[in-house]
Order: sequence, then structure tokens, then C-alpha cells
Amino acid sequence: MKLDTRFPHPGPRVPILGDIFGVDRHHPTLHEMTLADSLGPIFERKLLDSHLILVAGGELAGECNDEGNWARALAGPTLKFRGITRSGLFTAKTSDPLWGQARRILDPGFAQSALKTYHSAMQSVADDLIEHWSTREVVDVHEAMTNATLEVIARAGFSRNLGLFSDDGADQQVETLLTALDQVLSWASESSNDLPLIGQVRGFFQERQFKDNLAETRDYFDQMVADRAAGKEPAQNDLLGLMLDTVDPETGQKLPHENVRDQVLTFLVAGHETTAALLEVTLWYLAARKELATAVVDEASDRGFDYSGVAGMRTTRNILNESLRLWPPVPGMFRMSRKDQQLGGYNIPAGHPVFVLTLAAQRDTEVWGPTAGEFDPTRWDAKALRQYPNRYFTPFGTGPRSCIGRAFAMQESALLISRICDAFDMTLTEPGGQAPVMRERGTLRPEPFTVKITARPGK
Repeated sequence: MKLDTRFPHPGPRVPILGDIFGVDRHHPTLHEMTLADSLGPIFERKLLDSHLILVAGGELAGECNDEGNWARALAGPTLKFRGITRSGLFTAKTSDPLWGQARRILDPGFAQSALKTYHSAMQSVADDLIEHWSTREVVDVHEAMTNATLEVIARAGFSRNLGLFSDDGADQQVETLLTALDQVLSWASESSNDLPLIGQVRGFFQERQFKDNLAETRDYFDQMVADRAAGKEPAQNDLLGLMLDTVDPETGQKLPHENVRDQVLTFLVAGHETTAALLEVTLWYLAARKELATAVVDEASDRGFDYSGVAGMRTTRNILNESLRLWPPVPGMFRMSRKDQQLGGYNIPAGHPVFVLTLAAQRDTEVWGPTAGEFDPTRWDAKALRQYPNRYFTPFGTGPRSCIGRAFAMQESALLISRICDAFDMTLTEPGGQAPVMRERGTLRPEPFTVKITARPGK
């Protein structure tokens, strides 16, 4: 089977170059969501001889979740992230034996019993964040959520305080890590949407900018792994200890230290960036709509902040789910056709990838109803969900390569959001608009914004 030639595409198509007017380097998926409004649930974007098929409709996106017909494809920004995380869970090839070994070893580390253990570390970060904000009238939400999510992963996963909320600040190696992360996220997004030759040239110079920082970052975590393995640091009941001490039941082997380092970097890169994005979107809506923040405060007063109380915060989690639906931090995923097949009436040959535009599919009115473009957490109430039996919602991916840290991220997010709302009343310093202004750096995250805060009475 040959790839269909009848796909709608952004025009006009330029001879040889292709759909160069259908590309936005700085806002690729936001632009593609706009294209879907006119081109429909499936369309093509051609650059030179490369044919990218985009799936924007909820029903067709759901078909691409069928593991019998479709598989995960490592492409786009995810492929770029391999420059940092190498064979970590997020960027390893499924065929890599270490991926399966790491997944089997780490699965217990994200079970409910483990989450209960991590809850005290999450609480300590929430305490530090609230204390840090208590002397301020205006706070930078982007900086605060970046620091909070990095600290949660470091404390819960590796029993290490990065010092991001201390008066002295983080040490130089942590600052180097933050610089390297910022550089690779920008490069991964923009270079994935360049014309091939231009992108290679631009990528060469951008990659050189963070190569030294990346080497220093790897040295930092290699030393952390080595010190724990040698007993120079006390044994801890955390993810690092799990990775170093657990024998894979299938192979009878432990993870090599280099792969442990890759997993540590994966949790820091993928875990902090996506969760910070979710928290920022949610805080924007809470600061913009007082009734939502009031509902969160009321629920927190009823349930408290221990593990079970946070786990059962339905109102808060509905708000988080609605943030994920409208603004998924990972706005799309590549899927590879396992066989010759049709999708939406078009021929897709075996081995050809498509890009499922989660950002568009999760707000498709055909599967979410006429108000799909509006922020409405009540749509997650059990009765309301029955109105959307064919809903598409996969912000954490799908199949065996779905995000292992989903429950961790949602528990962390519910705790931080409820603690912040309980402690402070928030107002946007620059109100206006119905939604946050977004930017893309491999992930989808709000442009940095600030809020005015005042302590709630009695807090």
C-alpha cells in the first residue's frame, strides 16, 4: 500500500519545498490546532519529501490508541530529548531490553504504597513553597512551579534537597542543570519544525551551546548514583534505592549505573516540566476565577492534607483534569502504523507514522460536546461524563509506553494546588483573556506570569 495522496493540506503548496506556509517554528502545535479548524480531523503537512500526517479528530485519535494496529513512534521533540535522557523510560526504544527491565523494576515505585511514602517529601516542598511566598506580595508562578516540581522529584525520588527554596539558593551544579534543561527544551521544539537542511545547521550551533552544561549535569548525577551505590550516602526507601537494589524478576539482573543515571535525568526532565506546566495552567485559572479557588479551599477544609485526604479530592482533581484536557503539557504523540490500513478513509501503509494532535483531539466537539473549547471542570463529574462515551483524553500517553508517573504527578499536583489555595488568595497581575497565553518548548506551558497574593485569614 502507498501513502494516500488525497489528504487536505495547508496551502499554497510550494513546488519542491512543500507546505512551508503551514509551519510555525515557535508555536507548532498551536498552529496545527488552528489548521485543523479548516482542514478537518486528518490532514497532511509536506516538507520536501517528508509527509507528516496529523490526526486532530477525537474519534480518529482514539483509533490510533489501538495497540493492535498502532505502536509508539520515537520522533519529533521526544527524539531530541534522547540527547539528555538517552535510554531513560521516556526516550528509550521499546526494543531496548533495558526499557523493559527498568519498567518492571520501577513499577512498584509508583504503586499506591510507594506514593504514601513519598507524601511526606511532597508535604515538605509545599511547606517550603508557602514559607517562601509568605514574605511576598507578587510571585513568579513559572519560577515557583519549576522549583517545586524539581524539589518534589529530588526529595521523593532521590532523598536530596536541591536548595531551590533556601535563602542561599541552589548550588552551581543545580543551576547548570536548569540552564541545560531550558536550552534543550527550546532546541527540541524549534528544530523539530525546521526545514531539514536549515534545522541541521541551526541545531548544530544550538547543540554546542548546551553540550558542556549537559556533560557537567551528567557528572553530577553519576556521582550521586556512585555515592549511593558505594554506601557513602545512607540507604533510602526512594526511587534511587529501588533502581540500585532491585533485581529484575525476568532477567535476574540489576540496572547498570549508567542507566540509573538516565532514569534520574528522565524523571527530572520529563517529570518536572510536564507537572510544572499542569500546575501553572491550573493556577492561572484559579487566579482568574475566584469560584474555582473557593471550591478548592472548601474541599481542603473538609478533607485535610494527609495522603488519603489529597487522594480523594475530587473537585481539585476535576480542575486538574480540565487543565490537562485543554492544555496537555505533551500536546501530541507519534504513532506508527503496524500494518497497511485506512484511517479516516485514507490509506496509511505499514511503518508510516502519524502525529496525534492531542491538543486538538481533546477539545473536539464531536466527542466532547459543543462547549469543548471552554474550561469547565464540572464536565468531569460522573453524571456529566456519561454524556461523552467516546471522549478522547490521553495527556499521559497510551499503551505500555504511557507515563509511569501519572499517579505521582496527580497526587503532587493536587497537594500543591490545595495547599496554595488554602494559604493564599491569588489575583492575576495582568488580568484579561479567557485562557493563559501558551508557549512551546517541546512541551506546552504558559508564558511566565505573576500573581498577587494575600494570606487568607488565620493562615
